[in-house]
Amino acid sequence: MRKMNNKSAASMLKITLVALLMVPTMLAIPTSEPAVASPMINVSSGALTPPPPPEPSIHSLANTRELGHIYQAVGALIPGGGLSAIVNTKTMTYTAMKTLSVDYRLERWTGTAWVTFKTNSNNATNTNLLNAASDWTVMPGYYYRVTSIHTAYDGSTTETSKHVSGTVLF
Repeated sequence: MRKMNNKSAASMLKITLVALLMVPTMLAIPTSEPAVASPMINVSSGALTPPPPPEPSIHSLANTRELGHIYQAVGALIPGGGLSAIVNTKTMTYTAMKTLSVDYRLERWTGTAWVTFKTNSNNATNTNLLNAASDWTVMPGYYYRVTSIHTAYDGSTTETSKHVSGTVLF
């Protein structure tokens, strides 16, 4: 094994010491942000408002059949190109229902609150599946989301489920 001279050992020691002092800085984990809208507008994104605060997750799949008739209740917002906002909703039950319905709305973030931009509804009878869709033109520079209320009626009892989609900046 080769012998190191003192200068080489000192240099290695300095490099190792600097590297070890840098590790905590590189491994710093940012703290979570509070659930409020940012006061700064991200100009590079084209947004006219600060982004909305994160929403709590609302589960759209039932874990067990004991929860009721509705198995799946979802609404999705998909950019369709340009200023086209495509809204797709799906309501699925374990068995055929006398009536399935969905009321959904496209909401726009004002910077402080969600406001209804467009609404629609759809229903079907004697089925376990209801798909509904809309294609709406939106205003650029705003955040949008879909809120949908899904309802299943078996002839004697009514069950509802609410779903809120993620946000999309147009």
